[in-house]
Amino acid sequence: MADLKEIRGTRVEKLDSDPTTTGYNGQLFYNSVSGNFKVNRAGTAADGSWSSGGNMNTGRDSGGTTNTSGSSSNAGIFFGGSPFSANTESYNGTSWTEVNDLNTARNAAVGSGIETAGLSVGGDIAPGPSTGATETWDGTSWTEVNDLNTAKNRGVAFGTQTASIYATGNDPSNKSTLTESWNGTSWSEIAEVNTARAQASPSGNSSTAGLIFAGEIAPGPPTGATETWDGTSWTEVNDLNTARRAGTGFGSQTLALMVAGTPPLKANTESWNGSSWTEVNDLSTARAGLGGFGTSNSGIVASGSGNTTATEEWAAPEVVTTTITAS
Repeated sequence: MADLKEIRGTRVEKLDSDPTTTGYNGQLFYNSVSGNFKVNRAGTAADGSWSSGGNMNTGRDSGGTTNTSGSSSNAGIFFGGSPFSANTESYNGTSWTEVNDLNTARNAAVGSGIETAGLSVGGDIAPGPSTGATETWDGTSWTEVNDLNTAKNRGVAFGTQTASIYATGNDPSNKSTLTESWNGTSWSEIAEVNTARAQASPSGNSSTAGLIFAGEIAPGPPTGATETWDGTSWTEVNDLNTARRAGTGFGSQTLALMVAGTPPLKANTESWNGSSWTEVNDLSTARAGLGGFGTSNSGIVASGSGNTTATEEWAAPEVVTTTITAS
């Protein structure tokens, strides 16, 4: 009978510990310490789990974040929040640092872009109605630029500082279907989502490839409706397993996480693979009104219900090792 060396031209490698890097994906090996044959595969979001991160300096909820688009879990900006805050904090992968404030204090704003080139859009101001105020972040300070065409709060945004999408929200009290596109200078109304809603969650790394999911519809309970954006129009795809509103989302159009929400307060986390949602490991603390950023394999969430300062970090292993047993 042929052995592995005859079939593949190599013997089974003998190791004294399980590999943890992606260079060993798909490798069959023998662990000489445990005395087991094992095989590795690439880790996915389904293998991820939550752990505690560094607390924010100022507790709040309904703030906005940059980097919902999945470029990195190690750096992001959190800004605004209840009650009508201008406070901005920067996360470096370990701890939060207070940096320069927004020009317009607000709650229920949303953001796009990255930690050195971000965008803050819309929200509620005090006293007064919703705002269309837009500000750009250059890594040091905020600058006021042109407003949304329609002032809204609790919408969603994704993309870059110079090319972003803002959609849904309260307009001013009705649930909106409107979509506006940012070209780095001004906003233009371009399309409508299929399901009017507010307090939805987004993911997406460009203004031509995004995802929105969950939210509050009127009348009725929260929705699990999910829609993809191709740069021109929205398409309904498979719903979340658990309908909710006021959670947070991050990642790309094809690999994303939906985290927490209400009612009641939820710790549920779901992973999107480009076609459907799968329930994965829950947050340690159920909450709503939180912010988040990162990728489907590595991200963080912070703030939320009760003006908490708590931060949790999401991580999936690079590789997963399975012991081969005789059948």
